[in-house]
Amino acid sequence: MTEQTTLEQFQRFAGRRIVQAAMRREWISEEGTYEEFVSQLYADLDESIYALQASPELRQKDSEDRISQDILIGLSQKGYQATHDTKTGGHVDLSIRLGDHSWIGEAKKDGNFQEGFLQLATRYVQASGNFAHDHGGLLFFMIQSADAFGKLNGWRTKLTADGHTCLDCTKNKLAFYSTHKLEGPGTNFTVRTMAVSLYHQPKDKSARTSAAKKAAKTKP
Repeated sequence: MTEQTTLEQFQRFAGRRIVQAAMRREWISEEGTYEEFVSQLYADLDESIYALQASPELRQKDSEDRISQDILIGLSQKGYQATHDTKTGGHVDLSIRLGDHSWIGEAKKDGNFQEGFLQLATRYVQASGNFAHDHGGLLFFMIQSADAFGKLNGWRTKLTADGHTCLDCTKNKLAFYSTHKLEGPGTNFTVRTMAVSLYHQPKDKSARTSAAKKAAKTKP
């Protein structure tokens, strides 16, 4: 027998944040604007990023694809059509759709900012083929690289020097926006660049002792 939610149950839980977000995504998929889609997606994407950053010690051996897939799984569970390695002018790392709206993202591990940017700006296109879907993202998984904020600002400085307009992100400290002209259609494209800080090199006594024990075990 299929259980149905009663009006009383709905009224009791409808005000909860997770329910409100689910209802908002459903509404966006049917009637929402592209801007509303992007705003909700970034809120959900940040939630996944913060979860990753909360346990960096578990990510030290993860590949770029593994981390990307974990993000996509989280978004899929929230109702997005979230896929990896989708062919859209090339094999893009993150392809996200909700209703008719679409977004693409490229991920790189420990830098390679320039290559990720060029792939997103000159190779890939939205899975929808609609250039009005003018937002995408760059995610940089910083595992071996310390000072994610400093490296992110270094990349931002280069973009600014190259004539691209950059704006702060008020939601995520390790993110900013930049606007670029796509070579093919000649339309503007807004990129949200995000650093995901997964660096974990503890230097306390316990960490030193553990490192010494590991080193001793590897000796012939």
